[in-house]
Amino acid sequence: MTYKEWAEEYFESAGKIKEKIAELKNSLITAPAEQLKEIHLRIGGLYQMYLDCMHTGDDLLKRKGIVF
Repeated sequence: MTYKEWAEEYFESAGKIKEKIAELKNSLITAPAEQLKEIHLRIGGLYQMYLDCMHTGDDLLKRKGIVF
């Protein structure tokens, strides 16, 4: 597996995580008040995972010599 392929896998994972975050944000509209804190905590955790995937993908591309 090349660095570019590896980076693309991280970016794909980041995209899936971003979709899940969007679903959770939409669920905030109809969620009962007692679940709001839990949903916000899940969004925060997933957002950190999203950032980690994006940074790792960027780092792998930099190793390949592709800079954004």
